Amino acid sequence: MGNRSTSLLATLEEQERVWANRPLVRRLYRDWYRLIRERLADVPGPTVELGAGTARFKEAYPEAVATDVEATPWADQVVDALSLPYEDGSVANLVLVDVFHHLSSPTRFFDECRRVLAPGGRVIILDPYCSALSTPAYKHFHHERTDLSVPPLSDAPELEGSALDSNQARATLVFFRAPTQFRERWPELRIIERGRLAFVLYPLSGGYSRRPLVPAALYRPLALFERALQPLGRVAAFRCLVVLERR
Repeated sequence: MGNRSTSLLATLEEQERVWANRPLVRRLYRDWYRLIRERLADVPGPTVELGAGTARFKEAYPEAVATDVEATPWADQVVDALSLPYEDGSVANLVLVDVFHHLSSPTRFFDECRRVLAPGGRVIILDPYCSALSTPAYKHFHHERTDLSVPPLSDAPELEGSALDSNQARATLVFFRAPTQFRERWPELRIIERGRLAFVLYPLSGGYSRRPLVPAALYRPLALFERALQPLGRVAAFRCLVVLERR
């Protein structure tokens, strides 16, 4: 599988170490997985997680099929999100946690979503959000690219052949800055929710790539503080949760 696989495997092994050693990150993601589980469509078909990484979502929803773009110790199937190996109208849910911004062609992905989702099936995307606060933080303190200048639905050929390259601005561009373009092109995929979240807990946790800035014991009071910050989502959010439903 070459250097690409080696790089992905090394990244996932590091994420395993972070998960084991950082209770704040575990609690944060488990809360996000709970939000996703609450939004899954109850229609016939499998729930497929794309780019499942170390498959932590399966702990919250064991029925999920964990997939990745190449074989890993955690993936049930090897699946390319731009060429889904499922029959038309056969999938109940597609779940993407920190994956959408890695896709080289959002148009091909949404075409595939429209094809494989059952009526009432859903796409649930948890991804970075570019607010006034998070954008400079992502640009200066995160290794992944954050470029708000690209057309929202443009292909990114530079991401092809890599499971790790990305543009963290993609979900913000598609669902928050140009949702009309999305709705006009895929009217069958209705946007039923666009939420902004992760105001202080995520940056203070350090995520998977930086050291935590607060102890895990502060999770509960910080979570309460986050709820009070909800009206400031446009300014302060670091993550977004987007739910699409197949008409």
